[in-house]
Amino acid sequence: MSVARITMVDYISEEAADEFEAVYQEICPQMLPKADTLILVRTSATSGLSIAIYKTEELAEEMLPTRAKMLEQCPSSIKDMFHLEGPVSLHYVNELL
Repeated sequence: MSVARITMVDYISEEAADEFEAVYQEICPQMLPKADTLILVRTSATSGLSIAIYKTEELAEEMLPTRAKMLEQCPSSIKDMFHLEGPVSLHYVNELL
């Protein structure tokens, strides 16, 4: 079963959020190549949500150290963060659009 790793982030400012997103968009696909899906959502001017979906729990576990290294690259941008994870019960992509 697929597994999702979710990170909720509060940034120190809107500018910090903008900077983090720019870096994340560039490095995330390179650093987490085994993810099936990578999603970044700006939930407010100073907060965001990222989701990485992996085919198996083993792949998700394998990527944890890389994920930590990636987040360490922007320590001054982040005020607070927490992580969630769990099995994916729906992973639908509408390819008709």
